[in-house]
Amino acid sequence: MKQICSRKVKVTAKYTVNKAIEIMQSAKKINSQLFLSKDGITVHASGLSQLVSFFLTLKEGDSFLYIVEGADAESAMSLISPQETVSQ
Repeated sequence: MKQICSRKVKVTAKYTVNKAIEIMQSAKKINSQLFLSKDGITVHASGLSQLVSFFLTLKEGDSFLYIVEGADAESAMSLISPQETVSQ
């Protein structure tokens, strides 16, 4: 059975290419699909160029969503940068 979980994240510092790589690697470790979304723009976390482009649109103080879809969505969400989460 598929589940969908999302968590809101507030940007407190500029995201770097290293952070994009870290998120992309985390996305490859889970058995679910990971997406990032802000203001109607949603990107799949498996592509480095998509993540970097997405991060270029973020400013300090902005918020975006981590969205995980799949059978292990809840457990996968705990692997995706839990220290950044501001609310569910």
